[in-house]
Amino acid sequence: MNCRACHLLWLIVLAFPAILGVRDTEAQTRNAPPTASSWTISGTVRDTQGTPVQGASVHLANENGTLPQQTMTDGSGNFSLKVDGAGFYQVTVSKPPFNECVKTAAVGVGKDESALNIVLSRSPAIANGKPQPDMQLSDSTDFTVAGITDWTAAGGHGSDINLRTSEALARETRNLESRASSEASVHSGVTNSQELSRRRDQLKEMLLKDDRADLHRELGDVDEQLNDPLSAEREYERATQLHPSEQNYFSWAAELLLHRAIQPAVEVFTKGTHAYPLSERMLAGLGAALYASGLYPQAAERLCAATDLKPADPTPYLFLGKMVEAYSLPLPCSKEKLARFSTEHPKNAAAHYYYAVTLWKGRADSAQAGVAGQVESLLMRSVALDPGFARAYLQLAILYSELGELAKASDACQKSIAADPNLPEAHFRLGQIYKKIGESSKATQEFQAYEQIQKAEAATIEKQRREIQQFVIVFKDQPQVPADPKP
Repeated sequence: MNCRACHLLWLIVLAFPAILGVRDTEAQTRNAPPTASSWTISGTVRDTQGTPVQGASVHLANENGTLPQQTMTDGSGNFSLKVDGAGFYQVTVSKPPFNECVKTAAVGVGKDESALNIVLSRSPAIANGKPQPDMQLSDSTDFTVAGITDWTAAGGHGSDINLRTSEALARETRNLESRASSEASVHSGVTNSQELSRRRDQLKEMLLKDDRADLHRELGDVDEQLNDPLSAEREYERATQLHPSEQNYFSWAAELLLHRAIQPAVEVFTKGTHAYPLSERMLAGLGAALYASGLYPQAAERLCAATDLKPADPTPYLFLGKMVEAYSLPLPCSKEKLARFSTEHPKNAAAHYYYAVTLWKGRADSAQAGVAGQVESLLMRSVALDPGFARAYLQLAILYSELGELAKASDACQKSIAADPNLPEAHFRLGQIYKKIGESSKATQEFQAYEQIQKAEAATIEKQRREIQQFVIVFKDQPQVPADPKP
């Protein structure tokens, strides 16, 4: 062997341990447990027939109920969520009309259970897609309406935008009711109290001879118009006991929601959606009730499901948009559904506005590529369709302010105020802009206008609330509470 060959052999011998070390390090890396930031909880959601469930909502929280995350299942029923560390996580899967399913996933603690197989079952009440007799509610509700009182018993504050939104949604839910032609006495413009009183007496006499659900429901309508909500609620309940139709469920639940019996409204709307899973307005009402309960993501999910039932109907989109506008964080499925609203309703100014709002709230930062331009385009389209859309101009002002374009923001604020001089936030934001550019006297004027409008608005809200009496609810596992001695 010559010297050159010996030299090469010697280099190979020296390098061999190093090569082995590199390979050993790579093997250790491959076999090492995942780092805290690499854990993934995934799974597949199917129904009891083994069919993948698309569009199911998946909520994830750690064992303390914090660090929530959420996603939706894809077309194959699959989902995947990353978590920050090892431990136990609660996974909640829901999609009406299936029953909610809760699972625990363990990652990095002994056996890896991060891959879940979840089966959603339907309520027995809708077996074979038909309402079943066991949906009779005479003995199944968990509450009793014991009386009525002032709205002030509910607590809350007039400046709470979520509270105001929930009250507006309750009123709009009540307006979703459609009346049968036989109820023309109530919906033919008759509002005279004497005529309504005569009709109430007639209905009571008829019920003595024939205890019919439709008569009870009409009597509930008359009682509500005569400002006797307690009697109205009892008539709607009796109508539902006699005939658990979609109309009767909805009338009863909407009455409960209107008078701030939130949990009972959720209960009745839930039973109604189980019995009538294809009722768009039942899902919308359940969403409104869940929103009033403070369950904002769950409320949005019900509205998203309602939009899927009748994509051409703007009502559930508008409900969803109001929730998105009021809530401080992005809501699940809202971006996808409001994008569809904007696409399928190109001449609806609110469609473009609400889609712009959900895009802006869901952005990563103000400079996220393309988002600002898309939001501006949607808002410009909205005000072009409705030049008096004050809130769309206000959203433009918010956009321009965050982008540092104060001249455009000021112009948008002034257009918002011109369209609605009583929009308080427009005055406040214009005051902030004037303060930034050194126009202190103009800023003071705008701040003063803001405070005056806020006070007037709070007084109006208080008046509206006093006109809506609240039900006093007693749950069956609680002692009776004396009711307010009001009719």
